Amino acid sequence: MTPRAGTPALIASCLVLGVASVVAVPVTLGLGWDEVVYVSQHDPHGPAAFMSAPRARGVSVLVWPVASWLESTVALRLFLTATAAVSLGLAFGVWARLVTHWAVAPVAAASYATLWVATFYANAAMPNHYTAMAAVAAVGCYLLAAGERHRPGAYLGLVAALAVAALMRPADAFWLGLPLLAASLLVRRFRRWPLVAATVAGLAAGGVPWLVEAELRYGGLGERLRQASEVQGGTGLRFSLWEVMSTLDGPILCRPCDSPLRWPAALWWVAVAVLAVLGLRAARRAGVAPTAWLPLAVGASMAFPYLFLISYSAPRFLLPTYALVLTPAAYGLVGLVRATPAHRRKLLAAALVAGLAGHLAIQVVILRHVVSEQLRARGDWARVAQALWSHGVRPPCVVSGHEAIPVAYYAGCRALEDRGNNRNATTAELRRTAATTSFAFLVRDGAPPAWVRTWQRVPVRGLSAPGWVLYLPDRPPGATT
Repeated sequence: MTPRAGTPALIASCLVLGVASVVAVPVTLGLGWDEVVYVSQHDPHGPAAFMSAPRARGVSVLVWPVASWLESTVALRLFLTATAAVSLGLAFGVWARLVTHWAVAPVAAASYATLWVATFYANAAMPNHYTAMAAVAAVGCYLLAAGERHRPGAYLGLVAALAVAALMRPADAFWLGLPLLAASLLVRRFRRWPLVAATVAGLAAGGVPWLVEAELRYGGLGERLRQASEVQGGTGLRFSLWEVMSTLDGPILCRPCDSPLRWPAALWWVAVAVLAVLGLRAARRAGVAPTAWLPLAVGASMAFPYLFLISYSAPRFLLPTYALVLTPAAYGLVGLVRATPAHRRKLLAAALVAGLAGHLAIQVVILRHVVSEQLRARGDWARVAQALWSHGVRPPCVVSGHEAIPVAYYAGCRALEDRGNNRNATTAELRRTAATTSFAFLVRDGAPPAWVRTWQRVPVRGLSAPGWVLYLPDRPPGATT
């Protein structure tokens, strides 16, 4: 059958992701911390949040058509749902031209769409889904370009996919491009200079904005990398598999990682590993082994920094790896069905249906829990913002302290921090600002710094997470210190 035979099934997989995201994740869900940072860069109704050294501006570019003119979270989430579904179809559509059976690409796309982390982030202003889709498309275009037929479009696709990855997450793009360059140098069938040139060109095209900003804002690439490492708690060889596994069922950020692992969430890892091995075997027998081992190699490379270089984890970090590994896994599943004798297919079908039902049940339970937690947490930020307004802290205003960035965004204020990963001011600057501007310092379950302890103390009631306190200057704005 032709590659087009799987188009309806691939479109259905995209619809599954979009519909599941809209149904399971309310489009009214307030923006999360990272989303605030990206969206605020083009929000005409409030100040831009501080962007720390590791961040890139790809998501800000993505949301610009909506965020720059329409102050509507609902519109933004619907827009992002559409872009997530379309990107899923574009990425796995490349693979429809590579694999030997029409069902492989739709099955891989549908498998990705059933993961709770993919569903949760499908309508989010976050880079990981788009990095994942760029990785899938890049590996597919690389293989098409390296094929026996001359495909100029595949080279352009490779450049574009790598540029998107680098624009979204430059560090992930590095680990994506590294095995592709290695394959071009070490594997005879891939030893083509146009492949090397296209890979380098794509990474450079997407990485230039980040590099230019490193020179203009940080004084050079080395200093930006140093600060990025500092923000991430220092990078160095360590074994973080347990931290990664502990986030399989949430939370969405584990820093520090002290969450217990509930083993049902890890069962799909086992299933995918078995199917990937079967996929390697099936691809080798079909004479298309690189369509299985190359995505596995690139997926392992993109997982490496999160398993061995940082001490914290978030489930979204491995979305590119999941998307890549699911392609050979889908190959293995399709091959298993085709290789099963006719008289045993009913038994196999029953086992697959039971396995799918169990998988979906686990993913739905996790997703509902995560969404519920985020509704409470983001609702608290909105209520703290309302408390600020009720006590006269209104734009133009400045907020500092606990979770100042999201609260400041919800209140229409600017966030300034003199400590932590988002430090963008000195303590002296904060004190001067507090003396001349509408200002509040936020504390939760702790003591404020010495220089605000004499201020008016206002506990915030009615929150799902207790212990929030506002500290407001006793003197009115404009008073001298």
